[in-house]
Amino acid sequence: MDGFKYFFEQTAEQEENIKKTLDKLPKKHSDLIKGYKFKWQCDNVLDGDNAHVGILNPNNKTITVCAPWNYGREFTFLHEVSHKVWEKYIAPYPEKIKEWQKVMVKHKGRMKQNAEELWCMNYANYFVKNKIITHTYPEWEAYMKKFVRITC
Repeated sequence: MDGFKYFFEQTAEQEENIKKTLDKLPKKHSDLIKGYKFKWQCDNVLDGDNAHVGILNPNNKTITVCAPWNYGREFTFLHEVSHKVWEKYIAPYPEKIKEWQKVMVKHKGRMKQNAEELWCMNYANYFVKNKIITHTYPEWEAYMKKFVRITC
């Protein structure tokens, strides 16, 4: 019986954490994942996928996040949400991609990933409670502040 109670307490806590995180985002951004279900895994990488710590699947409307060693779940969750924001507000506009790339390349110490992945790291870092130093650059923060203001 205690296991059953624990399961519901954990589920309620996770749902509350998701709600608090989504409340930090502009409504237009959080609305992009309305109807999505959330799944949690306990390993460093996703089951059957050694290359990812989270995935947003538009086909079955799920966001799956594991418990990676180097990132918190809130950061990983925000990163996955940000792929929908990128898809809606950046990807359709080549000039916006170029604008981000100009900001992105100013930091030689950045991770070696494509523009979308680094944008999503920046977005997640902008909203996460505990920022990740690796993705904290004043120019990136200023860019995201402007982006959020424009898209609200």
